[in-house]
Amino acid sequence: MLHNLGRVVATAAVAAAIPHPQITALLDRHATGDWGDISEDDKAANDEAARSGDGRLFSSYLTPEHGKVWIITDDIRGEGEGPITTVMVPDDY
Repeated sequence: MLHNLGRVVATAAVAAAIPHPQITALLDRHATGDWGDISEDDKAANDEAARSGDGRLFSSYLTPEHGKVWIITDDIRGEGEGPITTVMVPDDY
């Protein structure tokens, strides 16, 4: 694992539509630095944030059944309440 996911939450839309094993598989990709379908600049920013522990991490995955799924980890340094990772679809943002 490249970084700590901390507390993981999913929006109601994700919880209702996407099977738990598929969510877990996407979280595994995010945790290991497979950022999915984002630009090279965003991948580089994620890599730097994961190395330094400063910033947030953003992944985007295109799923055949559910369209885009975003995963965002905030507070990766663990200050405050610690990291929190949110699984959502773009309409939830």
